[in-house]
Amino acid sequence: MRLIIPTFAKLNLTLRVVKKRPDGYHNLVSTFMKIPSGDVLYISESTAGIDIVNANIPLKGENIVAKALRIAREEGFRIPPLNVKIHKSIPPGSGLGAGSGNAAGVLKLFGAERVAARVGADVPFLCSENNFALVSGIGDHIEPVNTHEIHGVITIPNWETETKAAYDELDSIGYEVDIMLARKEARDIYYANAGRKVGLLPNDFLKVLMKKHPKYNELFRIFQEADADCWGVTGSGSAAFAVLKETVKFKWPDYVRHVLYF
Repeated sequence: MRLIIPTFAKLNLTLRVVKKRPDGYHNLVSTFMKIPSGDVLYISESTAGIDIVNANIPLKGENIVAKALRIAREEGFRIPPLNVKIHKSIPPGSGLGAGSGNAAGVLKLFGAERVAARVGADVPFLCSENNFALVSGIGDHIEPVNTHEIHGVITIPNWETETKAAYDELDSIGYEVDIMLARKEARDIYYANAGRKVGLLPNDFLKVLMKKHPKYNELFRIFQEADADCWGVTGSGSAAFAVLKETVKFKWPDYVRHVLYF
């Protein structure tokens, strides 16, 4: 068996952290949009009799694909030892959930989507067939939304964000978001790219990110001058994006290391 599986990433067009739960996770309200990641999994049965997972970009800690396989087996799914080579196009720490998309690709291959929430907050959405959804809870409540196509640009700067550290810092600052307001903000994005200017989209992690990286202001100015309908930061960063009516030729600052169009 040798399989080649392309996987997806996501944009958080809006992201509100509602509260920290007793189990340490956070409830959120977010607008999720699925995008091609460029990441590809090369999967074959392992002749060594153990899982072998590696990637062309160094990954820290337990790889989320290995974690997904471990949890799926714990839940009773019969999965042989695998050799998984991950060709990554999106670097870690960008807030695009490409790693979660890798995990979703493996879970879907073995019909193990029901364990997705145990693997990671973005994995249930990336396991779903939805391209656009209002997501709440810890990422496990998914409300599909039918909407027009949204196009734009994503910039990945030369700094990374570690999600747990970002949540810890946000907890230290404090937040209090009304869940109904958060849902309204999320639904407002459906009108973007349809003739209504929205501007900077709400993301609670901006409180943390702007202090460390004021260069986001320059990116937001570039997006605004390009007549973008809206712009913001995805997840806990570092990637910044803009929703555009048409493709624009940009002159990017030297700290932008990757640019993706969707």
